[in-house]
Amino acid sequence: MMDNEYAAVGFAYDSFDDLMYDLMEETGGKALVVPGFEGVVVYQDPTGPRMAAFKDETGWHTNPGFLTDTPIDATAYRAGDFIAHVALRRADNGEVFASVIAASDEFFALPPGNPAGGDSIRTPQGSLSAWATEYKLFDDVSAWADSDRAFESKDAKGNKQTTPNMLFSPSAEKFHQDFSPRDLSPYAKLVGEVAAVKKRTNQLTEQPFIVATIKYPAGELPVLFAADVEVTAGNVFDGTVFLSFGAGFWANRHQN
Repeated sequence: MMDNEYAAVGFAYDSFDDLMYDLMEETGGKALVVPGFEGVVVYQDPTGPRMAAFKDETGWHTNPGFLTDTPIDATAYRAGDFIAHVALRRADNGEVFASVIAASDEFFALPPGNPAGGDSIRTPQGSLSAWATEYKLFDDVSAWADSDRAFESKDAKGNKQTTPNMLFSPSAEKFHQDFSPRDLSPYAKLVGEVAAVKKRTNQLTEQPFIVATIKYPAGELPVLFAADVEVTAGNVFDGTVFLSFGAGFWANRHQN
């Protein structure tokens, strides 16, 4: 994962060595020891992107993250290395409305669990972001509703509607059926109307990227794009995203 997803947070590099050089130079190579690894070096960019490099007996492994502007209420547990199961809660009443599988550079700080049991933590500092991979952008809701991708759903009162509102994690659904972590994947289906768009620049790499906001039951979901994508408010995003989640571990450490 060195192409689209890394470019979506301004960490596009020609080689892994170049990425590690910048990361080590910026952090001074100061590593924090975490369970299962010899150490982890973390850089948090002021504009949101984060890069963590974990060292084990095979070498270094990088895992990007993103600190969102607006935290959400979520319950999470560790489902595997670099993988978290996240139960998303409604912003207004705290009820779980969906579960997703997301990549996480804080997986080591989460308790282990599975759909059959285990521990979990509930955090008001949940940071879920969606990184655009394969998708189509429609001009507006009407254009999406007239397309062959449109679908019917029901509103809170049970009335049928044709509204672009979906966040579906196939991997999470399968996990709830067979409890097997073998095929867990952070890729999900996302459909939603873009409410706002901002261009930012990663201060470490000086690479620009785009943050588009989609409103969903948990609050605001940032959808991240490489800088060369043309996306505007009112567009409808329909496609596949890479989900990333943080529970507040690095954010709290960064503030202390």
